[in-house]
Amino acid sequence: MGPFDETRLAALRSTYAPRSFDRADLLRDEYLLAAHGPYRVYYGPIGAWPSPQARVIFVGLTPGFAQLEAAARLFAASSVAIHSSETAYSERLRSHVAFAGPMRRNLCKMLDELGMPEYFAIARSDELFDERQNEIAATSALVLPVFKGPSLRNFSGISDLGTIDLFREMLTALLLPRLKRAPSALIVPFGVSASSGLNFLVREGHIDGSRVLTGFPHPSGANGHRSKLFESNRARLRAELAAWGATAPLRKAM
Repeated sequence: MGPFDETRLAALRSTYAPRSFDRADLLRDEYLLAAHGPYRVYYGPIGAWPSPQARVIFVGLTPGFAQLEAAARLFAASSVAIHSSETAYSERLRSHVAFAGPMRRNLCKMLDELGMPEYFAIARSDELFDERQNEIAATSALVLPVFKGPSLRNFSGISDLGTIDLFREMLTALLLPRLKRAPSALIVPFGVSASSGLNFLVREGHIDGSRVLTGFPHPSGANGHRSKLFESNRARLRAELAAWGATAPLRKAM
């Protein structure tokens, strides 16, 4: 049984009840799934599954501690019925944990400039996060939280995730099944590290590269190079989006 075996993850999910939401309790040894060099992967009730009808999957790098804590609090506040329903819990994660505040505004501004709304018959991209939430999904290249070093810092990425055995295993065991759940969805990785994870799956023949919007900057407000990177990649991103839109099922106006 591998560290990311679904049976093992399901067993952890069924018994997940940290004593508190403090760092020491959420990063207890019993939740440690795997280790490789300076990297440590911990279990948490995170890693939403997309709906099969999803048309866009946004892919960050890995959940940080703040996301892990938010997911743990959400899990504790949810009913057993929600816990036992992958669909219901994934919807709650998407609503409560993914994309809030300035990050969402930055993301929607870039999507608007690329012409995303026309492929969904909407006026603005932010409508996807309200009336059309079932058509988007959010996950991470490294689906579960990865921390680095003895102080367990949030992992901020490397140039190529495919160079690390642990990360290759996470990409194929955790991310790939989520991408296959919505086989026609556009995939939008945020930043260089997340993009490298998608490039690995493309190189291995697991997914079609035409689904991946490459070179999309991370929309975090902390990314000071966001605007410059977007400006330099905008023409290519628009072309890739148009190529996907030419083959994807069109969403008609409601």
